[in-house]
Formats: sequence, C-alpha cells, structure tokens
Amino acid sequence: MREPIVPQLDADEFLRWEARQASKFELHHGFVVAFAGGTINHDRISFNVRKALERLFPPPCSTFGSDVKVQVAADLVFYADAGVVCTEVDVSSAFIDTPRVIVEVLSSSTRGYDLVEKRAAYRSLPSVERYIVVHTQTRRLEIDARSLGGRWATEIIDEGEALLGAGTLSLDEVYRGSSLSD
Repeated sequence: MREPIVPQLDADEFLRWEARQASKFELHHGFVVAFAGGTINHDRISFNVRKALERLFPPPCSTFGSDVKVQVAADLVFYADAGVVCTEVDVSSAFIDTPRVIVEVLSSSTRGYDLVEKRAAYRSLPSVERYIVVHTQTRRLEIDARSLGGRWATEIIDEGEALLGAGTLSLDEVYRGSSLSD
C-alpha cells in the first residue's frame, strides 16, 4: 500500500509544512489540499469586496484577503477570499482564528465545497457573524447572518444592496469591472 505524499497533519504541523512550500495549500480534516488558483474576474470581484469591507468595518476592525489563512479547527485551515477581524491580531502570525466576517467568491472548481463544507465549518466559529457567498456566474450574494441567539438565517441579494456593518453593500460595487458589471 502506498503512503500519501503528505501525511495527515494537525494545524500546527500544517502551518510549519506550508510555510516551506512554494504554492498555497489548505488543510481539510487533516489532509493537505492544493489551493485552487482563480481568474481575473474572480480576483476583481474579491478586490471589490475587500475594498467594501474596509469601508463597512472601520477600525478597530481590519480586513484580510486570500493570502491570510483562517484556522477553523485543529484539522481545518482555509484561505478565504476576504474577511474582517475586529480583535487584536499579531501581524506576524500565519493565521487568523477570530474572524467576524468571511467572504468566499465562488469558483467553478470549488463551488460545492464553498457552499456546503466551508460554509458549515466557518459557521462553527463562535466569532463569525456573517458568511458571505459571492456568485460569479450571476449577480447574487448569499449572506448568512448569526442572530444574537446564535441562530443562522440566509438572505439572498440578487438586486440592489444589503445592510452590512456600518452601511450597505451594493451588487454594483461588488461586480464593478467584472464580467457581471452593469
């Protein structure tokens, strides 16, 4: 029987291993998985969302992008497309473990994983108040919001804007300069 190229790892082992790699990887239930690359369209939408998050969540909050890892559990480490953290972070750290908002911009290769497994994993973090899915085939946002009682509700935005943070997030702002811009 063949052994895997990378054995099953916990988060600390993974972070040490990945720091020595030339490419990005994620940790999925202890197994190392190559991080999917994106398109210019995906990058443009991610950039627009990150700019909007900076406006909507002013200091002491700060935004992060797809170069920052989010540790969800001992065997789950992901790269989100964008997010917000409102707690003090060590800027030399390799990961964030208390995000307030997580955004995933869908790619055709990771769509199912983002909509099901990552959604459930991120929603399990006590610090996460919003999980936002940004579609790239149609102008659509899915915003999962945690209530004060801990229950989750999903709002679908396919026109106009959504209340978020200190203001509103519009579809025009999210999709500006992309294949889905008006």
